[in-house]
Amino acid sequence: MNILREDLQALAERAPAVDLADRAVRGARRRRATRLAVTAAAVTCLVAGGGVTLLQQVRPAPPVVLTPPETAVPPLPARGAGPVEQAYLQRCPALEESCAERAWRIVTGGGDTYELDEAYEKGPLEVTADGRRIAYYSSKHRGIVVRDLASGRIWKAPLKQPAEDFAVEYALRLSPGGLRFVVSGWGGRREPNKLVDLERGTVTDLKRGWWPVSVSDGSGPVVLAKPYDRTSQVWVLGHEPITIRDFTYDYSALAPDGRTLARLGRVAPGDRGRQPTTRQGGSIVVFDALRGGGETRLPVSGIAEGLHLSRLGGWLNPAEVTALAAPEKPDGPASTVYAVDVRTGGSRELFTLREGGRNVVPGLVR
Repeated sequence: MNILREDLQALAERAPAVDLADRAVRGARRRRATRLAVTAAAVTCLVAGGGVTLLQQVRPAPPVVLTPPETAVPPLPARGAGPVEQAYLQRCPALEESCAERAWRIVTGGGDTYELDEAYEKGPLEVTADGRRIAYYSSKHRGIVVRDLASGRIWKAPLKQPAEDFAVEYALRLSPGGLRFVVSGWGGRREPNKLVDLERGTVTDLKRGWWPVSVSDGSGPVVLAKPYDRTSQVWVLGHEPITIRDFTYDYSALAPDGRTLARLGRVAPGDRGRQPTTRQGGSIVVFDALRGGGETRLPVSGIAEGLHLSRLGGWLNPAEVTALAAPEKPDGPASTVYAVDVRTGGSRELFTLREGGRNVVPGLVR
């Protein structure tokens, strides 16, 4: 046994000195830390024939394998960036202390990727449906700011908000031009529900408990919704609320005609005993948001196998609405954005989302 002990000691002396605990701590604080893989040698002992025979199988120490650091991503330029296709946060490694400070990454339609170091996971990031403007919470200004990517111009909301407003459930809904929005929160001490107009510099209080669905530019309509146990109400401000026979949060933005909305098909009318599910039928329902009724339920075709409709968004034209299809299983295909024709239910693929802990699609209602 002394021979074995001496051999193992000699092997340990030849191995590189690596303080794994220190490396782990530093790795948790530094996002681009390299990681060292260390493989221990194996020793096999064979006991045979009344005596003790030691067969040492000490494999040569493998070469040190260094994981390359993350690809460097340039910061979002002050001006001149193209329209956003999607934004995402990278997945957070286990025990990574810096996760709360992960910056959003923005991918343009031209394929460029930038990092927005002013917007972190703690607060919202939203993109107008055309991808040309972004809105996010600025801790420096203590409020929402809107930024035009081409010109670099920044508008600051005349509404100061503490960061705690975004530590709970919240929603930020932008108009197509981004200069009018609703910011709402639930579960916190304040629970704001405000309509903010950056062009006019005004802030209007909205009724609590109503969730923002759609905001138009200028003085156009604002759409709110409130779900109940088995029904929901949709309210276009300036009109009476309508009642629909589904429990759902999953609406599109208001269509270009100013009155049509789409929602994901869930529990069919009359099937009151079933639980809501986005998978049922893979359908959408088109309806009149001003008067109610006139519903058209369409099965959606063309969605890739393993995906189901998850969210709706802005309208590409009077007939097509954007829709996000998410994987049915964790190991399923990547989430994909489609254009769905509300006249036929047919769909066409637009783009696939990048891997990330969270994703933002321009104009998506979420």
